[in-house]
Amino acid sequence: MASRMVGPMNERATMWEMNVMQPLPRRGERAADRDRARADHSMAQAEHAMLTGDLAAEVAAAIAESEGALARARLLDAQIERLNAVLRSVEARIATGAGRLSERLTVQARLASMNLMAEEERRNAADAHSDVRGLLGWKPETVLPAFAAPLSSEIAGGEAAAIRLADARGAEAQARVRMAHASANPMTSVGMRFEQERRSMGNDNTLGLALSTDLPFRSRGYARADARAAEAERSAALADANAVRHRIDAALRRVARAEHLAGIAKRLSRETVDRLEAEYESMLRAAATGSGQASTVLEVVELLEKTTEAEIQIIRADTGVRTARAELWRYYPATDLINQHP
Repeated sequence: MASRMVGPMNERATMWEMNVMQPLPRRGERAADRDRARADHSMAQAEHAMLTGDLAAEVAAAIAESEGALARARLLDAQIERLNAVLRSVEARIATGAGRLSERLTVQARLASMNLMAEEERRNAADAHSDVRGLLGWKPETVLPAFAAPLSSEIAGGEAAAIRLADARGAEAQARVRMAHASANPMTSVGMRFEQERRSMGNDNTLGLALSTDLPFRSRGYARADARAAEAERSAALADANAVRHRIDAALRRVARAEHLAGIAKRLSRETVDRLEAEYESMLRAAATGSGQASTVLEVVELLEKTTEAEIQIIRADTGVRTARAELWRYYPATDLINQHP
């Protein structure tokens, strides 16, 4: 501040003044601010781990579906080759007058149906591959990785990214409560003042210290409202953490059930396939020699259909286990997800 004074008797003086003020933090404000900054950092890391886990789960599930579709397509291709052998046998019998035209039509119809099913499975695999490349932002010609998913033993509930995020939200809400309480405390400022008056008789210099404070009458109500909002946010974070723990437990149980069902399906389906294969070979020999019944060819086709269904059940059971395990990426330890790319 600068001024010019004109006093009695035409006395003139020039005055200037400089004030430097520094507000001091409220009591408890700096500690709460540090806690909130640490909580924000933890939330950012947890969110990054959650995004990585969600992406890994979606990619792994798509790869599992694509590999399952390709396995079914290969199975159908193998069964098509066997049906082609049956068709050649039927055509040879028709050429000798021992076969019937209806048998050839039946085999041809089944061949057309299986060819369509194989093409649909290859299309499903191609769609899943496109989904994976789209999720990862890769070019169409990029080779996809093989399926990978964590085991149930690798999942630690307390280390999951969603748990870390909920805990960080709770810590951030607690810091907000402390900041709200701190905002209700008075704010104090300290300062230094220097003043000079230039007079004809000489200069007057003044140096002083200043201390000021404000009384937060109105801000106390705002602080209480902020504290209640932060408490509600902390309660919500705790509820989210409990919900995530239940989801982790459900995912682990789902994997266990899928593995149990897959074991039963593989055992029963393999036994069924072995019996059908033996019966198929016997009927195929009878159809080739013409020593079987008139309906032998139709029975062979039916046996191949049953064999295909049993084999597909094995593939679907294995795909179900892989899909269930792929979901475990969402609950993989957050530190490992941050430090590496699954």
